[in-house]
Amino acid sequence: MTKLNEQQERFCRAIVEGMSGNEAYVEAGYKVSNDATARANASRLLSNANICERIAELRKPIAAQTSVTLAWLIQQAQEVLVAAKADASHAASIAAIKELGILSGERIEQSIRTNRNITVDEYSDEDLTAYLASNGSAGAIAEASRAKGSDPVH
Repeated sequence: MTKLNEQQERFCRAIVEGMSGNEAYVEAGYKVSNDATARANASRLLSNANICERIAELRKPIAAQTSVTLAWLIQQAQEVLVAAKADASHAASIAAIKELGILSGERIEQSIRTNRNITVDEYSDEDLTAYLASNGSAGAIAEASRAKGSDPVH
């Protein structure tokens, strides 16, 4: 692991102690002009591989003390899934299934950001629906349809 500077180390320790990214950023001694800057810079730090590695390293002994294992996490997610299905709570069921996929290594959480701007009027409802569905933006489908002046696509 690459050696972290003092502020980065304090940031990691603050995250492990349970602080939010903003709080940890300030606690680490970084200069902050406003909350938006703190949020953006904390997010940047949290996406740094060396920071993530150090946070995981700091969490290991804590996890060992609390007996949190991968098997236990999977069991908990399975129990949540069973309960959610029994309650017909579809959102909770899907969340539990996603968590099981992540824990088992079969599903990887991924965030893709693009700087592409599209003009809604240039595309049909079907094209917009396909585009938004492929980018995981279900809530944006209705917004795009409203912007175009049609009923939301369901």
